[in-house]
Amino acid sequence: MPPHQTPPTPHQMQPHPMPQTVAPQPDRWLLVTVISLVGTALVIAYAAWAYLQIWVLNPRAAMPEMSLPDIWLAVGQSQGLFDIRGTLIFLAIGPILAAALLIGGTIALRRRWWLVAGGHLLILLLGAPAYFLASFSPGMNLADTFGISGADYSPWAAPLFLVSLAALVGLILGAAWVGRPSPRSRAVSPTAPAVPS
Repeated sequence: MPPHQTPPTPHQMQPHPMPQTVAPQPDRWLLVTVISLVGTALVIAYAAWAYLQIWVLNPRAAMPEMSLPDIWLAVGQSQGLFDIRGTLIFLAIGPILAAALLIGGTIALRRRWWLVAGGHLLILLLGAPAYFLASFSPGMNLADTFGISGADYSPWAAPLFLVSLAALVGLILGAAWVGRPSPRSRAVSPTAPAVPS
């Protein structure tokens, strides 16, 4: 050892720990895209089924002895010209919102897939009141023309309400899942000091 070199201290002899690198978060773009596509398809199918229920299935169930063209011909002769644009407007709101969520989710919410899934569940939940508003005028036209109730005669409106109910359950379960503390946060959270009795 050279005469002017001091021996290393025990602290200097200890190996320095390697710097820890944080693993990058995986890109959730594919997951968000799949959720958005499936959610948008469900919303479009919901709107299409609601339109079929309002203008085909329910009139046929209300007046089974008449053909569908004869039913709406009688409604037109009794109530005058009826406009289906109101029904289309109410039923088109959901697919438009779903398409916007599809585009925005894959661009701005690519790491927050639960927000995209929750948005589509919310749209499906709101499909039930949208169906009620869309079917109100056609149902009343049928009721006034044939002297029947304005309620649904076809049982095929039930799947729409079941889907909306399932969306509500999914939102509640999803909110509980997102709001739970993660295992990492529980592991690093300091424990409260014991209070002496």
